[in-house]
Amino acid sequence: MTTVPTRTRVLAGAALAAGLFCSAAPAFAALTSPEATAYVVSADALNNNVAVPPQPLSTYPPGGTQTLVGLTVGPFATDATLTATTAGDPTLGTSSASATVDHLTLTLGPALTGDLTGVQATCSADPNGPTGNGVIASGTLTVLGIPTTLQANAPKNTSVTVPGLGSVTLNEQSTDANDVLTVNAVHIVLLPALGGANVIVGHVECGGAPAAGAVPMIDTQVGVIGGSLAAAAVLGTVYYRRRA
Repeated sequence: MTTVPTRTRVLAGAALAAGLFCSAAPAFAALTSPEATAYVVSADALNNNVAVPPQPLSTYPPGGTQTLVGLTVGPFATDATLTATTAGDPTLGTSSASATVDHLTLTLGPALTGDLTGVQATCSADPNGPTGNGVIASGTLTVLGIPTTLQANAPKNTSVTVPGLGSVTLNEQSTDANDVLTVNAVHIVLLPALGGANVIVGHVECGGAPAAGAVPMIDTQVGVIGGSLAAAAVLGTVYYRRRA
């Protein structure tokens, strides 16, 4: 049996430990500056209705509030005010967004209607990550005269199947690779026979970023481990040189 020299084992162990430390470090994608988006309604083209682009639409930067007083377009109808607001602060690395409407009716087909009240989607983000929520005070979707009641203040990603219509997700939430959170208060996906269209009411997005001029901090435990591994590699090198 071949015996591996001690100095070889030391060097190999130090190299292996350093390699494991490097491979264990997670990859993390993040924004370089905060961003936010908000709009109240949007819809793909369905039946005889044209597509409805996001409106009213607010984005940060630059941020601000956009409103529409009353709306009758595509499947949407309301005499209430639709409000979309975004804001942010690059110095702190924060962003926020909100989309609200008090009352909205939907016409999704000859015998497919909906009624929503108290729609509100909100989110905020900072360098530690985003949070958000999308709620309705009440809502119904009616197919051939048969109503389906939508849950008020539903937990995130509450899914409802509406026979003859499609699926509805309440308080829909997802986060992308850059830690940007997307919230839809109501997201309706119609059946393929109805065109498979997407109808969204109450949409916000928020992403935070490192505060301007901030120096990235190293986790204490990671720093200790990294320092120990570096020391092991140095000692292994010194030992090898002394033995050479």
